[in-house]
Amino acid sequence: MTGISDQARVDEVAPGDLVRLDVPGDEGVGEREYKVVFVDAPQAPGAATVTLTLELDDGETFDVELPGDAVVSRSMESKWESEQSPTATED
Repeated sequence: MTGISDQARVDEVAPGDLVRLDVPGDEGVGEREYKVVFVDAPQAPGAATVTLTLELDDGETFDVELPGDAVVSRSMESKWESEQSPTATED
């Protein structure tokens, strides 16, 4: 992942962010890179649990519940581009 820019609490990440974290129950060892697809967090600040839908490089998605105050490495500058993006992409 390029440009890991900061540490953020799970309840601060947004769809499109790229995060590096150690997912409980993941078969891989240690931290891995994931694309955040969806965030389901209660409206109350400092929510006890946040459900993230994460995507792997191969397009597979899965949900994981994490404490809202868990810290992850996040890159907001590396949001993925889509064909609908208003910014130009290089082919």
